[in-house]
Amino acid sequence: MQRAYGCSFCGGDMTEEVQFSDAPKVAGGLKRRLLSFFRTANRPKVNILSKTVRRVAKPSDRDLIAARDASFKVEASAVEELRDRIDGYLPPNYRSRKMIDHLEGFAKSGGYNNEAEYYNFRYACEETRLQSNRVFSWVLADHSRIQKVDMAGTMFGGILKQRSAKIIRLNGEDDAEVPKDLWDNAIDDAYRHIEAYGYWKLPVLAPPALVKSLKAKVEAQLKPIQQEVEQTIAGNEGAKLAHWVNTNQACTFKELYQLAADPFLYSIAQKYLGLPPIFNTPVSVLSGPVKTKADKEMEGTGQLYHYDMHRLKFVKMFIYLTDVDEGSGPHTLIKGTHRKRPELLWTDRRYSDAEMAECGAKNDEVSITGRAGTVFFVDTSAYHKGAHPEKAYRIMAQVQYTNSLFGKPIRPIEHKIELAKRRQSGTLEKTISLVRKYAGLRGARFMQNYI
Repeated sequence: MQRAYGCSFCGGDMTEEVQFSDAPKVAGGLKRRLLSFFRTANRPKVNILSKTVRRVAKPSDRDLIAARDASFKVEASAVEELRDRIDGYLPPNYRSRKMIDHLEGFAKSGGYNNEAEYYNFRYACEETRLQSNRVFSWVLADHSRIQKVDMAGTMFGGILKQRSAKIIRLNGEDDAEVPKDLWDNAIDDAYRHIEAYGYWKLPVLAPPALVKSLKAKVEAQLKPIQQEVEQTIAGNEGAKLAHWVNTNQACTFKELYQLAADPFLYSIAQKYLGLPPIFNTPVSVLSGPVKTKADKEMEGTGQLYHYDMHRLKFVKMFIYLTDVDEGSGPHTLIKGTHRKRPELLWTDRRYSDAEMAECGAKNDEVSITGRAGTVFFVDTSAYHKGAHPEKAYRIMAQVQYTNSLFGKPIRPIEHKIELAKRRQSGTLEKTISLVRKYAGLRGARFMQNYI
């Protein structure tokens, strides 16, 4: 029997009221109610809507950790179906069967797996031509609930101007209410484009103030190595090709959380993944027009073609913080290769432009250019790269949405709220403040990586 678990606190949709008037009144009651709900084996697709939960405007860290642990029940419930039906879902493959054991261990341990399990995961992905990841993702989606999202607070309201032009003219008001189906259509259009081609670019820019603020923070983090950065920007011989902001610092950039939690962007990610997404891997990088003598020099910079396999299913949201044209290193991908690709490209390694041209993949190459503030989605299981800048430097930031943290091991240090019990720092406290805020807004599952 297929089951799904959801909770307004954990990140689920609210479809049925469940009152807790008879629940035991003991210390840590919220935690006990959440965990007892997920222990109920034969409960149908239900979501919790409790007055007690609604009153918790600022949940304690203990409650957040309990809700995070409860959210792993999505993976635990999926394991049962995979064990029962895997032979009907996938051709015989040893590694994909071992993935079920590893997923079960991941769920029971509260989100931990090891490097050996991760490499089994990657090999299964390669051997089954991505089918293992697809099947596990479909089952996970079947055991979850889509979260209802209020679109009123999106920063991308301008995207509907053309869609709603007739309605605005009829009403005679610029602030006329936009019918819900127009938002649904916009989300569906984005979803279908990503599904078919592996990417989608927003037709409007992010707010200039957000772009300016985020760019300033990236530049401030690079200031201690300012001379090296200036060498890269100038394209001087021998300079580093790219400079990455430390991940711990990128986790303090509130603008990345604002973008990822934006109702419109969040809804696109949710539609594509099939369940409420998890915020993962905030990144920011500056790349410059430094001349290279061999492809090998670009191997560690993401400037050679490759594909990602860190999670079961994911989609990345990118934002340009400088104007990006063909000469300043646009994000480039081979459209459709998240679905199918030449046989040569199933080997997990980096590929040069010449190799991509040899197998015909360059015929489907797409370069995404745009002004500062350009936002776009890419399923980076498609072949992609950050093109090497030839004329000007580029600053870019990104966040990954994922359907599960199963795959590449999550280090204990990434669980920021638990880490705060043992360590204190200004950077950590900034991150924790953001994690608390956005767990409250989008649910503990959204911040699962960092609780």
